[in-house]
Amino acid sequence: MSKFNVNNLECIRRDNILFQNLNFDLEDGGLLQIDGVNGSGKSSLLQMCAGLIQATEGEVRWNGEDINDCRYQFQSDIRYFGHTNGVKAGLTALENMHVMYALSGAKTAIDYSFVLKQIGLEGMEDILVSRMSAGQKRRVGLSRFFMSGSSLWLLDEPFNALDKDGKIIIEQLIVNHCREGGMVIFATHQSIEIESYPLQHVHLGQHNQTTHHA
Repeated sequence: MSKFNVNNLECIRRDNILFQNLNFDLEDGGLLQIDGVNGSGKSSLLQMCAGLIQATEGEVRWNGEDINDCRYQFQSDIRYFGHTNGVKAGLTALENMHVMYALSGAKTAIDYSFVLKQIGLEGMEDILVSRMSAGQKRRVGLSRFFMSGSSLWLLDEPFNALDKDGKIIIEQLIVNHCREGGMVIFATHQSIEIESYPLQHVHLGQHNQTTHHA
C-alpha cells in the first residue's frame, strides 16, 4: 500500500506565513481537495507536495521516506499538472499526445483515438492546438492522465477554462483513478460535484483545518 504524508508543513513567502503546522495523510484510493482564497498558498502547497519547492519547515513523505531521500522513485510515482497546459500550439492534438506519452516513459501501446473520445475531442486529432478553444487546450493537456501509470496525481486548478461537460469528464477521470487504487490531490477555487466518492479537504486560510466527508 502506498502512503503520502505531509508533516508540520510551513510556507513563508515574502515574510508572510501562508500556512504552518499543516498535516494530512493519504493512502491508496485517497482523494483530497486543497481550497482557499487566492494567495492562501494552494499552488505553493501543491508544489511542495511534488517536491518542486522546499517547505520552510516540516517534511513530505512517500511510503515512509522523506521525498528528498527517495527522489527518483517518488518522481516516477507521481504526475504533476500546473496552471499551464504543457502543450505545443504548433502541434496537433494527436502529436501533442504522442510527445506526452513518450515523455512519460511508458512502453505499452495506447489507443489515442480512445483517449480523445474520453476527453470529448473525438475527431479532432489533426486539429492544431493553436486553433482550439481554451477549454479544448486544457483537455489536451489533461489527456496525459489518461495515459499515466503514476500512483499519485497532483493537479493545480484542473478545471480552469473547462465547460460543464469538460469539468464532468475530468471529475470522472479523477474518481476512476482513485477507485482503481490511485491517489489524487487537487487545488481549486471552484465548487465541484464529486458526491459519489469520499473527499478529504484541506482549507488554507487564517486557520488550517483538515476535514473529511463522504
